[in-house]
Amino acid sequence: MVEKPPTRPLTPQDWEALIDDFQYGGSRREKWSSLYPTPVLLDLAFSSLLRKDFPLKIPLLVFLEEFSLTLFNDPVHLDRLVELLTVIVQSPLDNIHITYALKEQMMVSATSILISINSFEEFDVRFTENVVELLLAVINRTNPGSDRHTRGIACECLRELEKSYPCLLSDVAGHLWSLCQSERTHASQSYILLFATVIYNIVNQKLSISILNTSVPLVPFCVPQRMLGSSSGLNKEVSGLNYKELRRAMAFLLEWPRVMTPSGMMEFMAMIMPIAVALELQASMLKVQFFGMIYSFSPALCHTVLMMYLHFFEAFDGQELDIVRRLILVSRETQQFLVFRLLSVHWLLGLLNKLVLDGEIGKKKSIVDMGFLFYPTVFDPLSLKALKLDLLAFCSVCFEMLKDKSVSGEVIGDGNPAVKLFEDGLFSVSAFKWMPSWSTETAVAFRVFHKFLIGASSHSDADPSTTRILMESTIFRTLKKMLVDLMLEFQRLVPVTVAFIDRLLGCQRHCWLGESLLQTIDNNLLPRVTVDYRLVSYIPILDRIAENDTIPPHGLLDLLTKFMIFLVEKHGPDTGVRSWSRGSKVLGICRTMLSHHHSSRLFLGLSHLLAFTCLYFPDLEVRDHARIFLRMLICLPGAKLRSILNLEEQMCGISPSPQSFFNAQTPRYYDDLKKSGGIASYIHLERVIPLLVKQSWSLSLSPLGVGSTKLGFLDSIRDNEASMDEMELDNNLQLQTLSETDRMVQPQEPLRVMDSKVSEILQILRRHFSCIPDYRYMPALKVKIPCSLSFESEPFNHVWGGESPRSGLEGVDALPAIYATVLKFSSSASYGSIPSCHIPFLLGQPSRSTHFSGQTVSLDIVPLENGSGDDETYKAPLTIELEPREPTPGLVNVLIEANAENGQIIQGQLKSITVGIEDMFLKAIAPSDIAEDALAGYYSELFDALWDACGASSNTGRETFPLKGGKGVAAISGTRSVKLLEVPADSLIQATEHYLAPFVVSVVGEQLVSILKDQGFIKDIIWKDSTPDSLLDATTSVAEFGRGLLQLTYTGDDDKDEKESHPSITGRKLGFIHVLIFLPPRFHLLFQMEVSDISTLVRIRTDYWPCLAYIDDYLEALFLS
Repeated sequence: MVEKPPTRPLTPQDWEALIDDFQYGGSRREKWSSLYPTPVLLDLAFSSLLRKDFPLKIPLLVFLEEFSLTLFNDPVHLDRLVELLTVIVQSPLDNIHITYALKEQMMVSATSILISINSFEEFDVRFTENVVELLLAVINRTNPGSDRHTRGIACECLRELEKSYPCLLSDVAGHLWSLCQSERTHASQSYILLFATVIYNIVNQKLSISILNTSVPLVPFCVPQRMLGSSSGLNKEVSGLNYKELRRAMAFLLEWPRVMTPSGMMEFMAMIMPIAVALELQASMLKVQFFGMIYSFSPALCHTVLMMYLHFFEAFDGQELDIVRRLILVSRETQQFLVFRLLSVHWLLGLLNKLVLDGEIGKKKSIVDMGFLFYPTVFDPLSLKALKLDLLAFCSVCFEMLKDKSVSGEVIGDGNPAVKLFEDGLFSVSAFKWMPSWSTETAVAFRVFHKFLIGASSHSDADPSTTRILMESTIFRTLKKMLVDLMLEFQRLVPVTVAFIDRLLGCQRHCWLGESLLQTIDNNLLPRVTVDYRLVSYIPILDRIAENDTIPPHGLLDLLTKFMIFLVEKHGPDTGVRSWSRGSKVLGICRTMLSHHHSSRLFLGLSHLLAFTCLYFPDLEVRDHARIFLRMLICLPGAKLRSILNLEEQMCGISPSPQSFFNAQTPRYYDDLKKSGGIASYIHLERVIPLLVKQSWSLSLSPLGVGSTKLGFLDSIRDNEASMDEMELDNNLQLQTLSETDRMVQPQEPLRVMDSKVSEILQILRRHFSCIPDYRYMPALKVKIPCSLSFESEPFNHVWGGESPRSGLEGVDALPAIYATVLKFSSSASYGSIPSCHIPFLLGQPSRSTHFSGQTVSLDIVPLENGSGDDETYKAPLTIELEPREPTPGLVNVLIEANAENGQIIQGQLKSITVGIEDMFLKAIAPSDIAEDALAGYYSELFDALWDACGASSNTGRETFPLKGGKGVAAISGTRSVKLLEVPADSLIQATEHYLAPFVVSVVGEQLVSILKDQGFIKDIIWKDSTPDSLLDATTSVAEFGRGLLQLTYTGDDDKDEKESHPSITGRKLGFIHVLIFLPPRFHLLFQMEVSDISTLVRIRTDYWPCLAYIDDYLEALFLS
């Protein structure tokens, strides 16, 4: 046998590349792993670390520590590691090759490796004993100043081992105590923390051992026998603590805080407080010893005192106000770091919240009295001002609580103390009145408005505070008056105020506050607004008033009428298009009122406004639109009028703009419209991936009843809140407002009884449907169809270019081009709004007879995404994105607009793009919290749940499933069918791998699994070698499919013909293939293909039965063609 040649040693440059590639992972890491197996790599690493001239010792140690789980899986490697640790630590110091930094890093890396690989439990304990013994030998030499930092590192390593394996050092606690008493350098902190950790573990494990006993030698070190028990791994001596010795050790530890750094003090106190509780020590002793740290300038020490206060709340009774005063002082000290000042305010918020929840009335009153110390100063940073204003808002809540309990009836100044806090606190951010609406100071001011207004009210149903209490509060009355005055004086704040009101209206609990604000603005702002050109600034708030049907429209109509009269009177030759713009905005508000109010409330005032506009307004377009609105108001009933005005929203799913009737551009006229008639013959838009089935028809379902506009089955997504039918009487109509109780009471769902299997299915389905977006309230799932655009040069030149301009050009310069091409899409199918595509530049395709002699196509004028081939150079790729409301085939009409080189505008209709049922096939959405390796199991469980839910005997028919977005719910109405395919297994498997591989979730059957696994096209699915009983039952009871709503293979209704009409599978059965297809927006298509040698039986289940009309043709085209 030929021996393998010795491995070449690695140079420092090789080690740098190896470390970088290991951290990168993937193929770069596999390259080194194949060249240098783990034993070889470790031998090279250990030999390099022992070389004196090797410069990368510390990086190499860090590398071994980082990949310890991969490298150290053999006891031999650990032996080498311990030997290396011993050699480096015991080597004499030369400050060149052997340094303190190398020794310290070696100890840290060795300790980290032992803890990472769990050497104590996974390997022999001698490795842990040897490392601990070496570290104890290092710390045994106390007080030398040169190696004090190295001894401190050794103590930290021992402390990490003690934390990982509690009571490991319990037998040598007496020696550690002696070392703590002997150490006098700054390394004493590490000795103290090590000893405190050992004491903490002894108390925590309740071991009855003597910490004064030094009979057990420090070295050689042996693991305590109690940790080597075979039954539980830790044989504890639980017979009570040795309180006398432990309290003596505690007294010793409490004498050493003066040598601690702030970070060390945090770790020290984290162990001392549990020890004090276990030993039943008085908390006042800790308070006397450590409370003074609250007056330090270290955030860590202040945090330590606050944590001690939370642990021993009763011991600090009476000193809460001292803590509050200190934190207030820290927040005011400008010489402190901003982060410390922000932390102090955060601590104040948490501390005051605890005092309010747990404290007595006297403490609450003391906090209220101190509330006026929280005012922000002028020079505070804006972030600090925002937090202090949050504190003031919290104090206002305390005021209201004390007022309710009749404890503090004081009134500060002339008004309510909460109002005084609100008004005085705003002085620190009063500059928002003169700053732009998008400034941060303005955002902080309106955030304060919201904080003071909402106060203690939460969004939970169990919250006792009601909306009516908030509406009657003095803060709300003050805020309404302030907002009205601000909008009158500073028009730039109108958009911010509108956003503030929208935030309230968007909250289900606080929407009444927004409505009350709009009513106040309608009553107090509109009569005081000056009718001039500045009135345009109030259009956003006027539009919100017009949208709210609880506000009578008379005041708004009077103001708009006065404004239109003003525009007519002030119109002149210098006005220009400003009159058109302002008039269009007024008519936009009129349109909003027509969309949200009943006609009888608007008729008198709005008809006067529109009639005046028709007769006297200077702009023709505004007069025409006003005339259209007036005729609609007079001739159409209210419900029909609102339906017409909301047509854009109903058809396209887009919220209509208030000025959508007036923002259309003037149509562009072309020199010769006849040229655009036949552009589809030479401008081609083609699919990149052709369809298997060229669908020439589409299933269209008529409404279920007379006058119905919705389909009973397809309208499967509905709101989970009961909607109220709108009724209108043209002769006598009055505004009715629902009471608060009627708005908040929701119908309760009846109780249901189900078994564990149905409960598990419902849990899977709820999780799945919660990932499906509700297209009515958020962006829907998109279906993307890749296409390419091209045009032929010769016919294009004949129609648009002419021959004379290009007579002197050759080669690619002679090809025509189109610029700024826009493709607009529309469809009669329910595909939502289809975004347009833009192509900056496109060259025409040369004729096949054209040869470019001596000239290569210049790629620098062709977009890179057009491809690199000769044919692809002249094609522009694009993607048509659809948001289907129903998963049905259809046609997408294409309108092109482009510019020719001579300035002509090209416009016309191209050939429609066919959308097939296969375009609707998407992979089911997986929740984001599922790991990559668990996706296969999730999809298999989802298939089983949907298969059961779509069955005839399903118990989930009455269940509704909330969709993503929180407003819509959907139900499953399943349908089953069956299709027999007379096709050999090889052909079926090949077609499935080519077209359905992404949707296969599981394969069942030993023979079928071996075939598909060997070919390797289908991956990351569930493979089941044995056939479950449920599938065997399904194959023997095919007759159950006769009870479905729709079948691809027709079966008779008579019982005598039932067995003869059902398809049956012949040949040797190979197994089953399960296919899960998601049909947007929320439906599913399931295939269970029972594969045999010469035929395949496809069982189909779906919760969208119209798709079965297309599946027959698709399966035949997929497998039989």
